[in-house]
Amino acid sequence: MEYKGYVAALEFDESGDVLHGRVVNSGSYPIATFEARDTNGLRREFERSIDEYLAWCEEDGVEPKKPFFGKLNSRFG
Repeated sequence: MEYKGYVAALEFDESGDVLHGRVVNSGSYPIATFEARDTNGLRREFERSIDEYLAWCEEDGVEPKKPFFGKLNSRFG
């Protein structure tokens, strides 16, 4: 799942019958985690979490962690 460049990894917790998500492309720790009972709710919570994170950064004057992508360009001789 992707929103505003941030990507989420999703898991299903069978014991609680709940879907969990966390942002995975923002550094060594997730900037947001979220959960819901269905996929529509999970997407809504993901987007809300990202929007709240970005609003918090703006309010506090903190530079938000930029999403990164797993591309590595290199040349071998």
